[in-house]
Amino acid sequence: MRRRLPSLVTFTSLLCGMTAIGLAIEGQLGIAGALLLAGYLLDAVDGELARRIGAMSEFGLQLDSIVDIVIFGAGGAVLVTQHVRGTPVGGVPIWIMATIYVLAGAYRLARFNLMAGESKPSETYGLTISTSGAFVTLSVLADRSHAGPHAPPWAFLIVFVIAAGLMVSHIRFPELRMVLRNWRVSVIALTVASVVAVWLHPQVVWWGVTTGYISFGLLRALIRQL
Repeated sequence: MRRRLPSLVTFTSLLCGMTAIGLAIEGQLGIAGALLLAGYLLDAVDGELARRIGAMSEFGLQLDSIVDIVIFGAGGAVLVTQHVRGTPVGGVPIWIMATIYVLAGAYRLARFNLMAGESKPSETYGLTISTSGAFVTLSVLADRSHAGPHAPPWAFLIVFVIAAGLMVSHIRFPELRMVLRNWRVSVIALTVASVVAVWLHPQVVWWGVTTGYISFGLLRALIRQL
């Protein structure tokens, strides 16, 4: 039973994702976004739990990939599509970019499964679909934080382009779990985020932290090239 705990957590995150998709279709975007973020946190828990109890397996790897494409791929795509539904997006149907985003996520997962064990344990090859999904979800929630939407609809086309491009890129990002292992950095970041959240909505702060992580990865890659 102990070795099945990671898979149980993974199935729970899948439940969050499917429920979120259903609620998003019904127009309950706030709750749907919160469930997608819950799936994001559970996705981090199942992998760490499997490593700690020595329950990593090929089944867990494949299950995690299937769940990820549902939650962070389809879930994020539906959330954004419903958020800008009925609003012109510069002549480009939002569902086209949503489809490209999901395809990029599937490519990222397939490449990860093929390269498992080849990349450095402290880095990811391209932005993970989970972080991309969180970035997309938080973009919607941040936009709705003041009874929105406020951002122009085309901004979400850009969000999809950025997320999709980074997932299929060769840019190496530091693994979040490796960053958070430094307890000093974690405490400082949590303290600053908590203080800022007093003035701003938590989802806006979380979106800012995620954007900062992505920007750090891009800046590091640029410095390495130079």
